[in-house]
Amino acid sequence: MNKENEKSLARLKELFAELGSDTVVDYDPPWRKHRSPYRVFLAEMLLVRTRADAVARRFEDVISKYPDIVSLATADVDEVASVIRPLGLTKRASYLVRAARFILENYKGIIPERIEDLVRIPGVGPYTASAIAAFAFGRALVPADVNVLRFLSRVTGLKMEHATKGSRELRKLALLLSESELRIPSERLLDFTRLICRPRRPACDRCALSKYCSHYLGKHGGLGVECDEPHKRVPHDD
Repeated sequence: MNKENEKSLARLKELFAELGSDTVVDYDPPWRKHRSPYRVFLAEMLLVRTRADAVARRFEDVISKYPDIVSLATADVDEVASVIRPLGLTKRASYLVRAARFILENYKGIIPERIEDLVRIPGVGPYTASAIAAFAFGRALVPADVNVLRFLSRVTGLKMEHATKGSRELRKLALLLSESELRIPSERLLDFTRLICRPRRPACDRCALSKYCSHYLGKHGGLGVECDEPHKRVPHDD
């Protein structure tokens, strides 16, 4: 680890301690209410490039139709497509069925816990694998999606060189963060980056970190949109 990353990581740990105590995000999607590896797997597969609120509205309908790996693995692809059509995900039906069949045939129908096993599943990339490992099995990982990378860019001042992939430095920092000991659950961090440190009109008035944030202080804008009133902090009941 170079000195710059070491410094950024140490600073982030300090900030997360304050984030954990001051910031509350009220978000409880259905796949968290009755958590199981299969429910997390199905949710993460549906959430790829799809709004969480849209998946939340349809999730119970999908899970009631396909309550386990066997029912999904043996399902007709066209039928699955019709079930998830309201999400605009008809093309993803084949990936869902292929993934379920792979798990059934290669892992005896059990969702694997290890990242290296998860990424072998058709349609499961590094982010989805880390999300399943973290949220289904409690692995100390921070799945670094674009929201997390944007947050790291804003709070550290490191540039977002790519709108979705961030930069090499940000991805390295995210990996280091995944390996470090966080003081807040990674799910809470993802909720925060999506609902508070959002891409447009970030809710800086609700953020415990704004007084430390390079983006908020106007030093670095990255690819995000500056806060409407970057030097005004209003109280919030949360």
